[in-house]
Amino acid sequence: MIIFDDPERFAQLEQNCVATIGKFDGVHLGHQLILDQLKRKAEDLEIPSLVILLEPHPEEFFAGESGNCPARLTVFREKLELLESFGIDYVFELKFDETL
Repeated sequence: MIIFDDPERFAQLEQNCVATIGKFDGVHLGHQLILDQLKRKAEDLEIPSLVILLEPHPEEFFAGESGNCPARLTVFREKLELLESFGIDYVFELKFDETL
């Protein structure tokens, strides 16, 4: 699995892919269904699969200094390990900040 965190480097990826976007915290059964469908569609089309992760969680960003947001179920590294176990080809870490 290849991980991108630089938008310019990610933009240089000149190939089609099947993508989904989200937080994927905990990678629960609903997430697993999405990832299975993503992987299956990518295999059918013979193109890579891509998960775009929002980091930090939007709730964390908007909570600011108050810290008044739900606790994470998985830390970022665990999330990447779970996505890799699903056979995801690419992950793009999209920085959720004021410029987004």
